[in-house]
Amino acid sequence: MKRHLRSAADRIQRLIARSPLLVRAAVLVRNQCRCIIKYHLAESPDVNETGEVWLRRAIAPRASTFMDVGANVGEWLAEIAALKAGSEFRAVAYEPSNSAFAKLSERFAGNPQVTLRNCAAGDRAADLEFFEEERAGKGSSLVSDFVAAAGRKRIVQAVRLDDEIATLGWEHVDLLKIDAEGYDMRVMAGAQRLFEQQRIGAVQFEYNRAWQLAGDTLYAAMRFLEQRGYEVFVLKRDGLYTLNYNVYEEFFEYANFVALAPEFASIKEQSFRGTI
Repeated sequence: MKRHLRSAADRIQRLIARSPLLVRAAVLVRNQCRCIIKYHLAESPDVNETGEVWLRRAIAPRASTFMDVGANVGEWLAEIAALKAGSEFRAVAYEPSNSAFAKLSERFAGNPQVTLRNCAAGDRAADLEFFEEERAGKGSSLVSDFVAAAGRKRIVQAVRLDDEIATLGWEHVDLLKIDAEGYDMRVMAGAQRLFEQQRIGAVQFEYNRAWQLAGDTLYAAMRFLEQRGYEVFVLKRDGLYTLNYNVYEEFFEYANFVALAPEFASIKEQSFRGTI
């Protein structure tokens, strides 16, 4: 019976495929379905809705070293500094946009606990083409095809986090945040040694349409992290969820993910909500 149903469905699909109008309709339906999946996994890009706030508050008290890749004007880092007020901590922020970096420098002027780097992070140390949105736009990206806003292209320096940690003299990164507008997988690849040695406690990264344009996949990121002993979760407002990748596959829409090393198993115990 199942075989007959599959055969009938296949014949119908082949007939529909002959109609340009119905194919166009199928594309529109697919795009709407992707948006539905997006809102299921991430209600809103607002940090109060994504779970980023509770994650920071859960990790910051037990953390002392932070890396912020794609810091923009420093909102994430400012919250970390507020959570660590009166405590010793070290943080480094990477931001290649000159307009964003100017505001970032203003914000953390005179703070000896924060190191600012006016460069990008990636899978190799190189000079790369970067598209910078005007007025510190958050869509600035090394994946220039993704950007539609007004701005300009220029060459920026990119570094590998594996190299950076040696320069900083750090042994460990408690929390790594990546918001690289599609270059997130490349940032993780540039920290391969750190992940292999589990010298990163937790990493939060953003997934979106720019990953498709960059030629990267969520599957590759999940495999990369899981093979190095990390558990990967969807980050939502009410906690952490395991993603059933075989159901969702690549949807290339906005969502946030977190990977935890065994040292942060207690975060999972407190916040795990099941499989999604």
